[in-house]
Amino acid sequence: MNLDAAPVHHLELVPLGDRAWRLCDHAEAGVAGGDGELVAYVERLPSGAYEAVWVRGGSRVDVYASLAAVLVAGVRRLSASVSTDSKPVPIPHRAPLSFR
Repeated sequence: MNLDAAPVHHLELVPLGDRAWRLCDHAEAGVAGGDGELVAYVERLPSGAYEAVWVRGGSRVDVYASLAAVLVAGVRRLSASVSTDSKPVPIPHRAPLSFR
């Protein structure tokens, strides 16, 4: 995988209220300031933990001890789902039959 060609993820927590956020990805530097692509909804639970409902990289619900842990998990999920934009490996074929 060519790491130079891989997108750089800029995650941002956008507040939705006192205890809820949207986790958005601004993969391109020029997109900053826009909405970005939704990665997860995050909510602070009464226990003080943070629940993340992932909408990108496979739907799943996880609980984390801190917002920092949510961000680290987001980077890991996005890094695992990055495509390589490489050509497919060609399938070897036999030479065509020749009739004499």
